[in-house]
Amino acid sequence: MPRAPFAWSGDLTEEEIRRILREGDPEERARLIGRIVSEAPFEEIWRYVTPAEIAANWPVVRRYIWPPDLREIWEWGLRVWGYEVASDAPSGEGA
Repeated sequence: MPRAPFAWSGDLTEEEIRRILREGDPEERARLIGRIVSEAPFEEIWRYVTPAEIAANWPVVRRYIWPPDLREIWEWGLRVWGYEVASDAPSGEGA
């Protein structure tokens, strides 16, 4: 089975991605969600995860989003969509 289109930095197939999201341990799932939101085109992200799943796993997912500016954009977006997520911005910065 071919690798997922966004998984340019690895060899994950669609089947492996879905298995990890379903059955992976929390750290493995969070790492993959971070990779999806960092590497997949925006429209493709929603084939794998929902905003609620990203927000629910945010304390761990955020460590795997690169670059840091993208993490800040996701934090802002999740807040706009009504999710409460912790920011790693110093006091007085960020939304």
